[in-house]
Amino acid sequence: MSKTRWLAVLVAVVAASGAASAQAAPKWSYVEAGYIDFDPDAGLSDDGFFAGGSMRLFRMLHVVAEYDEVGDYAFWDAGVGWHGLFGDAADLYAEAVWQDVDYDSGTNEASDDGYEVAAGIRWMIGERFEVKGEVARVDLDESGDDTTFGAEGLFFLMNGRLGLGASYESGDADTLRAFARFNFGR
Repeated sequence: MSKTRWLAVLVAVVAASGAASAQAAPKWSYVEAGYIDFDPDAGLSDDGFFAGGSMRLFRMLHVVAEYDEVGDYAFWDAGVGWHGLFGDAADLYAEAVWQDVDYDSGTNEASDDGYEVAAGIRWMIGERFEVKGEVARVDLDESGDDTTFGAEGLFFLMNGRLGLGASYESGDADTLRAFARFNFGR
């Protein structure tokens, strides 16, 4: 099948899912895990895994945490966020996250920490598909700072409980993720 035909089929599926069902709201209580393909502008590419989650607190607040392991690097993130403003189908959000980066090659070790602030939008297109766009600013003590731009798509199964997704983030490194998410709560 040609690329043009695949694009037409994808657009039709997304449009049909949005037109055929009532708008669902993005869920902020979930756990997820998956594969990472990490390609820095300077240095060697590597891949690994990640696991993380989010827990909704009150009506418009959530906490987030994540662990990534890519080659000799381990990343720990924990923070808090706000979401809301656009009604049921979409949420504008902002997050502030503490970030710790550890490097251990067996012969050399290094550690760095800092913060990340991010803002974006999560939008449910129907009941089965969610898209996300984000811009983030990372500032680490030793490694400097970076601005990243990301996009994500998530397809839901089992009445919105299980999601399968992919995301792409670009900055000083390009990061591609494939993952599964389990939603709980609201």
